[in-house]
Amino acid sequence: MTIKESLSELRGRIDDLQKRLGDKVSEFSKDERVPAEHRAKVDAMHAQAEAVKEKLPTEENSVWDSVKHEVQRDMDALAQDFEHTVSYIDTHFREQK
Repeated sequence: MTIKESLSELRGRIDDLQKRLGDKVSEFSKDERVPAEHRAKVDAMHAQAEAVKEKLPTEENSVWDSVKHEVQRDMDALAQDFEHTVSYIDTHFREQK
């Protein structure tokens, strides 16, 4: 993410992450190997992505300038947490034979 990232670019990143989260929510809900607490964590991330998206203004203006860095920070933290959690679930629960 760059400081000059536009509102539409960030909205696109959030949409992509929401889709990935939704896919994992659906996938994990059907996989009995994934513990309930981990499924709940991914569900919570899905809701968190929606909350981050709601912070976005409808257009780039002074409001965008004031919330841009906060939204970028939240988005980066959520994306990192998602990648870590999915990797952990795959390694410890789904790739076992």
